[in-house]
Amino acid sequence: MRKLRNGKKGIAASMISLIIPIVLVVLVIISTIGYSFAKNIIVKQLDEQMGTKLKETTESISRLLTMEKESARTFAKTIEVNGDLLSENNYDEMLINYIGLNQQTFGMGVWFDKNTFSGKEKYAPYAYREGTSIKADDSYTTGNIDIWSTEWYTVGKQENGGWTKAYVDPSTNVAMVTAAYPFKQPNNALQGVVTVDMDISSIQNFIKDLKIDYNGQAILVESDGIYLAGVDNDLLTTTNISDKDKSPFSTVSSEFLESERGELDYSIENDKYLFYYDTIPDTEWKIAISVSEDHLLASLDHLLTQFIIAVIIATVILSAFIVFYASRMGKTAKKYSYIAESIAQGHLINEFTEKELNRKDELGDIGKSLFDMQNKLTDVIGNFQKNAENIDNHARNLSTFSQEISTTSENVASAIADVADGASNQHEKLSDIKGIINRFASDLDGMDDSITGINDSATTIMSKANNNSTEMENMIQSFDTLNKTFMGLINRVHSVEDNITSIQKMTGMIHSIADQTNLLALNAAIEAARAGEAGKGFSVVANEIRVLAEKSSESSKQIDAVIKGITVDTGKMVGSTEEVNKELIHQKNQLHLTIESFQEIITAVEGMIPKMMKSKEVSALVQKDKDIILDELENIAAISEDVAASAEEISASSEEMSSSTMEVSGAAVSLGEMTNEMKDKIGFFKI
Repeated sequence: MRKLRNGKKGIAASMISLIIPIVLVVLVIISTIGYSFAKNIIVKQLDEQMGTKLKETTESISRLLTMEKESARTFAKTIEVNGDLLSENNYDEMLINYIGLNQQTFGMGVWFDKNTFSGKEKYAPYAYREGTSIKADDSYTTGNIDIWSTEWYTVGKQENGGWTKAYVDPSTNVAMVTAAYPFKQPNNALQGVVTVDMDISSIQNFIKDLKIDYNGQAILVESDGIYLAGVDNDLLTTTNISDKDKSPFSTVSSEFLESERGELDYSIENDKYLFYYDTIPDTEWKIAISVSEDHLLASLDHLLTQFIIAVIIATVILSAFIVFYASRMGKTAKKYSYIAESIAQGHLINEFTEKELNRKDELGDIGKSLFDMQNKLTDVIGNFQKNAENIDNHARNLSTFSQEISTTSENVASAIADVADGASNQHEKLSDIKGIINRFASDLDGMDDSITGINDSATTIMSKANNNSTEMENMIQSFDTLNKTFMGLINRVHSVEDNITSIQKMTGMIHSIADQTNLLALNAAIEAARAGEAGKGFSVVANEIRVLAEKSSESSKQIDAVIKGITVDTGKMVGSTEEVNKELIHQKNQLHLTIESFQEIITAVEGMIPKMMKSKEVSALVQKDKDIILDELENIAAISEDVAASAEEISASSEEMSSSTMEVSGAAVSLGEMTNEMKDKIGFFKI
């Protein structure tokens, strides 16, 4: 077959190179199986046919032999019953009559044992055929032949008699075999033997005339292998079947003679023969049929030749049909190939005929698939063009939104910086308060010493009471100053609370923006996935936006958590400062009472000692409260430092978020450029 351009084989050549070898292999296998099956059938039929032929031949020969032996047995029984009544003439007449009963009977004789017939030592009447007449012969009685040592007499003495070996009568040159049967005296002693000489030429002719198909041949041999029939006359009764020089059956002779019946095979000059055989009862003769396997399978070989010719003709017809059918398929395949190339070049306006789409074979399926592919590509490209516009708009919106997020991040950073400054100022104020408290503590110690000195000298108390009155007034002013300072601290803490609330609102807005950005990134990723290969770059950008949005959301959550901690600590600080303020008011009231006490001391010295003791106790309590105030101030200072550090971290996160939003904005611009490039590539298709 002619090959196509670029080294491609045509459909016809491909189909022939694929189908014809398979068909040939299948036909060869079928031929081999059919040949073997037919051969087995023929051999089986031959086995049955040869078995039947052997059985029929064996039965025919057995009937002839049985008739001869039965004549001898009947004659012997007649002598046993009526021997005393029979004369010599009677014996001659009976012998002649018996011989005339069977065509195959050549002669009969009665061979009395010594001195068992009417006082005669030897009596052996005999009759035989001579031409068409039957004659009596007394030569065996009057002659010098030792009848009692002959083969027939020896065989006849057996209980049921028997058969002699085959022999050729020298006077007639006829092959014969003798059946002998004993007759006995009333005391069951042997009286003599009756013999029947059977002319086996009829059997020989019967074997010779057997019609056996497939160039078959039948033979008859004695139990020792001597040929009796079926071969050349010069081999009869003289040549043994095992003679390698004269017998073609010598290779199977051993097993043939040893077994009663069976099937064998042998070869002569590469020609195989099948050998069937059976045994004739009583004589133990062997009858065999040889069949040429070449002749047997000749018809089968002829059939095989015809089948090979038929296979060659069928192969030629099949090849012609394949070429015809493949040429039709090739036209359709070429058109589909052209359509596929046209689609690959961007042309999606190819036409299909109704006949092509309605084909019920694989080409019809290919045509439908190409038709569906073209329609679906048209829809997909159209959707790509529409979605490209949407993606471009979303990219612009995303860029604008990223810029807004960046601006918001800068505002958050500025607000956090203010919080940090406020926290630093608060820390400085707390340091000042701590100094005042320490001085207040020193004053409390001095007051305690003064109260103690009152007990030593009332006069001294009076003079110092006046001096202390002035000091108490100064202390009241100090308490007023301290009270104002604490009120300012409380106001600043409340201001911190308000700022933290504003930061919480900002972090909530940041978190909301991050969620919206994440949602937009997810929608952008979905649109990129729909865009397929062209949307891979956009998908990467969308994924980066989503990651940045997640980081922004996580940062806002961390800021919110820190601010919530600051809010709790600030609330505690407010409660503590209010308690200190209350305590300062209380101390101020106590100082007023002390001044009044000093006035009363002047008028009532006697009641001074109990009141002094009470003042001592109050002084101790104030000392304890002073220590608590100092500890709380230390805590507030630590909280202020934490607020400042958190504010710095929030400021750094805000700056990072601002940088990320700028990257998102750049990615959005890049996304827009990629969308425009995708629109240009999609414009390659004509729909």
